[in-house]
Amino acid sequence: MINSPFKFLDPYGRDDYNIFFGRDEEIRQLYQHIHKNRLVLVYGTSGTGKTSIVQCGLMNRMEDTDWTPFFIRRSENINDSLKNILQKALANREPAETMVSGKTNVAQTLIVKRPGAQQAENGEQVYESLKNINLRYLRPVYLIFDQFEELLIMGSQEEKQAFIAGIDHILSSPDLQFCSMLFIMREEFFAGLSEFEREIPDFCDRRLRIEPMNARNVEEVIMRSCEKFSITLKEGAANAQQIISVLTEKNSISLPYLQIYLDQLWRSVYMSTGDRRTNGEEAYPPLTFDSQIIQRFGKMTEVLNRFIRERLDVIQDVLEKEFPGIPGDFVSNVLDAFVTPEGTKRPLAYYRITDGKTSSIWFTGQVAPYLQKRPGNLMLRCLQELEKNKILRTDGQTYELAHDVLAGLIDSRRTEEQRRANYTNEQLQSRFTGFQNKTSDYLTPKEIEAYRPYIGQLNLSPDIQKFFADSISARDREQRVMKEKEERLEKLKFRQRNWKWIWALIGLMLAYTAIFYFTYVKGEMARNKALAYMSYQLGHIHPVEALNLFAPLRKKVYEEDTLQINSKLMEYMQRQDIQSLFALYTDTLSSSIQQANRFDISASGRFMVVDNSGDATNPNVQDYLVLNENGEVLRSFREIAYMYFTNKDNVLLLCRKSKPADPRSIWQYSRESALPDEFILYDCAAQTEEIVTLGGPNRYLHPAENIADGPFSQFDSYRVRFTASGNLVIPYVQLAPSDQLIQKVQILDPQKQFICNVPSDATITSSRDMKQLLTLYPVSDDVYQLDVYDENGKRLHRITNALFGDFTEDGAVVWGTFDKINVLQNNDTLSFTTDQYYTYGYGNLARNKLVAKMELSAYAQMVEVIDLKTNARLLFREQLIAPVFDKNAIITYKAPYDEQKDTIFRRDLDGNAAPLIFTHPDGIETIRHNRAADELVVLTKKNKLLVLNSRLQVKTGLQVTANDLYGMSANGSVLYYVRDQFLCAFPNNLDYLNVFNAERVWKLLEQERSPIKRELSRQRQKELGVPF
Repeated sequence: MINSPFKFLDPYGRDDYNIFFGRDEEIRQLYQHIHKNRLVLVYGTSGTGKTSIVQCGLMNRMEDTDWTPFFIRRSENINDSLKNILQKALANREPAETMVSGKTNVAQTLIVKRPGAQQAENGEQVYESLKNINLRYLRPVYLIFDQFEELLIMGSQEEKQAFIAGIDHILSSPDLQFCSMLFIMREEFFAGLSEFEREIPDFCDRRLRIEPMNARNVEEVIMRSCEKFSITLKEGAANAQQIISVLTEKNSISLPYLQIYLDQLWRSVYMSTGDRRTNGEEAYPPLTFDSQIIQRFGKMTEVLNRFIRERLDVIQDVLEKEFPGIPGDFVSNVLDAFVTPEGTKRPLAYYRITDGKTSSIWFTGQVAPYLQKRPGNLMLRCLQELEKNKILRTDGQTYELAHDVLAGLIDSRRTEEQRRANYTNEQLQSRFTGFQNKTSDYLTPKEIEAYRPYIGQLNLSPDIQKFFADSISARDREQRVMKEKEERLEKLKFRQRNWKWIWALIGLMLAYTAIFYFTYVKGEMARNKALAYMSYQLGHIHPVEALNLFAPLRKKVYEEDTLQINSKLMEYMQRQDIQSLFALYTDTLSSSIQQANRFDISASGRFMVVDNSGDATNPNVQDYLVLNENGEVLRSFREIAYMYFTNKDNVLLLCRKSKPADPRSIWQYSRESALPDEFILYDCAAQTEEIVTLGGPNRYLHPAENIADGPFSQFDSYRVRFTASGNLVIPYVQLAPSDQLIQKVQILDPQKQFICNVPSDATITSSRDMKQLLTLYPVSDDVYQLDVYDENGKRLHRITNALFGDFTEDGAVVWGTFDKINVLQNNDTLSFTTDQYYTYGYGNLARNKLVAKMELSAYAQMVEVIDLKTNARLLFREQLIAPVFDKNAIITYKAPYDEQKDTIFRRDLDGNAAPLIFTHPDGIETIRHNRAADELVVLTKKNKLLVLNSRLQVKTGLQVTANDLYGMSANGSVLYYVRDQFLCAFPNNLDYLNVFNAERVWKLLEQERSPIKRELSRQRQKELGVPF
């Protein structure tokens, strides 16, 4: 019988380039990443094809002469695996071979070690091996660590620390700059990298997330694979969509499920044809899939369960015939050893032993006794059958499951006995850790009896086995002491029969001890049941109901377990589906948005505009949807260059080309071809729109990259804005005959009639009351001129020799050069000098204060507060976040390069009061100040989104993920984020919502009107399997 042409659960290798479809964009991005960075992290959920993208896509994109790659898996110890593979490459006289299909053709240089040289330590051996490999092949070395989460799950602390030290040395050593690294891991274990980031701060900076393949690409994979393998889809693309609908789960499609489904469907149809050709014949037999065949084949869950059940039954039958008397669940128990208690793959290293006649197998390291106690020929035969049926795979040194998908299936099929054994393993690990830390004693007699039946099934380290044996010895000694005590008491009774009161007291004490012991044992049983329920069953019920079971769970545990309960509780609160319950409205977008200029919110928070382009390929234009506060679509716009809400509330500006470029014209390649030349003003409240043109040839609006949003973009930017009387200020560029783009500003009246043009070579600054404008442009090589206009374009002031300028909060002009800053107070000019380097200034005449930004070096900034009356100065070696003149305050930030923490300060402008201080153990990634609410939106380096009030206290805390968008409406009423494809808008009054504070979460669960509060009856708790 011929084998199925589909890959099943095997990753694609270098030779599979002609059947690897749908990942061209990810391969291109990864190719660019590894050419720009020495350390790249590739991550994604299980089943997105991360390994195949590297082994097939990247391997075929790279030229053999460009690199020398080594693929490393952890095996028993990642440091030993790295050392061994490098030394094996040096010992091999043939061209270096990778650990995936295909070879790299590299040159050879003879490296001879000096005889008798002293063996270096493990790390030094790795560094020397890397240098020798580089000398031999004369090209960059790439270390590719596949399934890196195995180190985070199963690695010891010593193994991790040694590996971190090695990676840090490779990155920092001048002699190893030829070596680059690529880490491939599952996204759900991303939090385990915090230990790496502490030692290597930029460990996660260069990362590429592999998204689940969208429906369009999956359809391409199905159609092209069928064409390649002589399969006819009778209804064409409709059959492909039918298969996609079977595989779609929670709006995503698992690629392993797709391969399993197509493999099993091909086998089913092929078996019904009667064709019996064998492997090696010229072509695959022509097959036909139609809608009835696909429908009869069943849902994905049926296919998966049918596959694993049938394969296990067939292998069990084969083994029972060859080895009579083996247990009926033998194959199931063998497979269970390849799955961790968390439901992930567990690779097992082995040696194959041959005496010339027979072969057997010996597992190295710590494995379940169930495997070690079986005959070697039986185990070898079982493993061969599992490999033949594509459930296991081996590289000659380790056996492991073919994919994480199978780990999940096997975990779901575990018996109650297997789950109890896994729970026993976790409890022993926890109790042994407590014993080592001197926070708990030996196991209690009840625990010993409860764990004893499972000890022979567990993969325990020698230290834990000794701890269990010592616990038994300790309790036996206690029993002997108790027995001796009872004997002495009996003798005492015999000698002192008349001491009735003494005996009564002794009896009372014994009764009290018995009651206490009974209560303690009962409490221990309830505690163990509660922790077991939380660990294994809580994750299978609705998250809101799960949250409302934490209160009864907490009643059953002791103080030492409260931290574990609180940690699990906050983990649930940080889920997207739980956080969204507190939102004003939510929406699921067509694709994730990672660019800030693809989303905006009105100042009132009533309207939002989002990118709805999906998988559109034109990078210069997008499609947008306008949503109201209920998440309803008001209007859609197509082929927009960029958009933003103007300073006039609820008025949205959308820039576009007045007509599309002629694809046959050579002018489509000019630099101005992508610049918009007209815009739409859409009033979201009135739902009216107006088109505005620039009123002349060769005039264009500024490109999107010049329109970035920022804390002062309302007053200082290239954005179009309204003045106080309704005039329209339009910054633009004009193409001159010399082919230069000249910056200008156009002012239109409320009826959009032309008033005037004024020159400008920088962003346009408006006064806070929108009644004055400020422009800056060069008049010679080194001299800039600053002009101040009223809202109708009448020039009010002209200042020569200014490098920057702005308005104070109350409308006065402030400007400066490198060493001087000035402010125009009525007709008087006040000047203040420095021996540093002024870069910008803010002021408030009513407060008699200037706040100047100064630059000490490329990495160091300083803030200077100047008193206009006394010239008194306050200096802070910190970065300015925002002056808050109406509150007589200033907000700064300090990110030290030493061991100190990132710190936010809020100070009195007069320097009279002690500063308010905020730090966070995660470190601080970004800080944004909202002028209206006088609050900070802070993102930590572990993606915790915090709102700080004016006292720098955490008001609201939400969890986001890497590269998410977030922000607050200008009036401070709405807080929002775009987490992957989920848009959530929250009212900015959630003082009680902090998903990182267990105390606040418990209070939320107690509030009757809380969106997560549910009353669970005793009957409902029984239905959910609550064991107490």
